[in-house]
Amino acid sequence: TDKKTSQSGSGFFINTQGHFITNHHVVDGCKQSKINFNDKEINAKLIATDKSLDLALLKTEIRPKAYLNLSNTSPEKLQKIFVAGYPFGKGLSDDLKFTNGIISSVKGFNDNSNQIQIDAAINPGNSGGPIVDEEGTLIAVAVSGMNKKVSEGIGFGIKTSSVKSFLDVNKIKYTSSGIFNFSLNTNKLNDLLEKSTVYTYCN
Repeated sequence: TDKKTSQSGSGFFINTQGHFITNHHVVDGCKQSKINFNDKEINAKLIATDKSLDLALLKTEIRPKAYLNLSNTSPEKLQKIFVAGYPFGKGLSDDLKFTNGIISSVKGFNDNSNQIQIDAAINPGNSGGPIVDEEGTLIAVAVSGMNKKVSEGIGFGIKTSSVKSFLDVNKIKYTSSGIFNFSLNTNKLNDLLEKSTVYTYCN
């Protein structure tokens, strides 16, 4: 699988306290992680990592107004999903980008039960970005895609259940989805993801 080799990627807020999630491989070896937020460069403190899951938890002094709820339900095949992030970093543009598709499998690469497989495009720079459902609820964290020379339309995400376990172990508060959820219209979904997803990088 292809993974981001340079030190930048995507992330997303999970509460109003400034905590955000990204991939371990995005921050591995970083001296000082940063995010872009409201056109400002903000320092981020590394709180915890899990190399095996490829997750990292960081914190900023920002108090975001928008953050993502974590799904309470298991992902299902053919479920519609949206991926948000910054593929190819700022080299392509500084605008948040989206792809969409479905969950192709509830297992990841090499039968990894902590991951899902999706058919939406995941490119370098998408690493650590959110994969959400039509309600804007977190389904998985984008982690990698198959080499485009090998296959098209095969990407992987870390399941929300694994993200919850990671946060629980580190005693971090988050919000789960409610019993009754409703699909967001395009404008509301875009607004939620624009305000909760960040570009992260390091020196």
